Amino acid sequence: MHGRASTPDLDVLIVGAGVAGLSLATALGRSGLRVTVIDGASRPAPSPEGREVGDWDLRVSALTPTSVRFLETLGAWSGIAANRTAPYTGMQVWDAQGSGHITFDAVEADSPHLGHIVENRLTLGALLQCAEACPGVDILWNHGLKSMVLAAEGWEVCCEGGKTISASLTVGADGARSRVRELAAIPTREWSYRQSAIVGTVALESTHEDTCWQAFLDTGPLALLPLADQDKVAIVWSLDDGQHEKIAALSDAHFLAEFNRVLGTDAPVAVGVGPRASFPLRQSHAVDYVDQGLVLVADAAHSIHPLAGQGINLGLSDVRVLAEELAAGVGSGLPVASAVLLKRYQRQRKTENLAMMAAMEGFKRGFGSQNPFAVVARNIGLSLVDQRAWLKRWFMDQALS
Repeated sequence: MHGRASTPDLDVLIVGAGVAGLSLATALGRSGLRVTVIDGASRPAPSPEGREVGDWDLRVSALTPTSVRFLETLGAWSGIAANRTAPYTGMQVWDAQGSGHITFDAVEADSPHLGHIVENRLTLGALLQCAEACPGVDILWNHGLKSMVLAAEGWEVCCEGGKTISASLTVGADGARSRVRELAAIPTREWSYRQSAIVGTVALESTHEDTCWQAFLDTGPLALLPLADQDKVAIVWSLDDGQHEKIAALSDAHFLAEFNRVLGTDAPVAVGVGPRASFPLRQSHAVDYVDQGLVLVADAAHSIHPLAGQGINLGLSDVRVLAEELAAGVGSGLPVASAVLLKRYQRQRKTENLAMMAAMEGFKRGFGSQNPFAVVARNIGLSLVDQRAWLKRWFMDQALS
């Protein structure tokens, strides 16, 4: 839909005050651009500091060293309390239907650790502090996106409540169900995995020893991610539809019993569990990340299976590349919404995101198959990787970057 010509109020309007939106706002604000972020939610409250099994955020992320370095450049990493981050140095991956097993160790990668497990709300809170302190950045809470009209100099956005904002460049950072993407009529290719993930926190009988565990079960992958307390891990249990409903309905005691049963002796014994939540698993990819005066980042552009915990890292990479391209382009005299700059961003990020999505789809199909030949093949593959140091190093290098 097209509207009247007008002079934009801002350089950049970002829809969505999540990790992607706030990190982009900070990066662009530090480059001297005028930025406003809008979000339909209220400003999030400070994160609770309790350390009981029910006090941890249900959603955590495995931040790679590359993502941590980007957060450091924004000033956000120092704002994440050191006693709530968990650097992990090892990873155990195995197929529960066979003997295939891989052990990864940071020492083999000449790195102090493989990554950090961080509660999402802590990352968000640190980025919020950075964005609020950044000159040129405004955040409007309780201003959900209602409609968008394309004018000659950019999009005019109408918020719930009636406020209208115009910007040279509008950014959709509003998640997998992006309203920006929908209103801009950007199509997606998407499909359901016919799975849902159960997330929560589990208390262990022993310590996690700074190790991640990933078990490929016949009903879907189960990941244990170490938290800052040595006796607690976050879990992401992906289950096929049908199985998910049964497990999600279990009492705490029965959930723990089933959890320990499927893991057997390959992981620490769980002795306590906090509240749990579930969400359906889908994969989607926007046909285009950019349009006239508009760009999509993070989950608004692509969402993947949480199998490798790469969603937030891909999103932060989107933000980093977009911010670098815009800053360099504006510095050389190009307008912030230049199609040249936006296409450069799309070209770089689409290639990497599609490669990661293809890899996750391959893992999902390979480890989701119950065909006896597939079971044998993947167990042989796991064993071969574990026995070849150069191949393990390659996988770790990919994870670290």
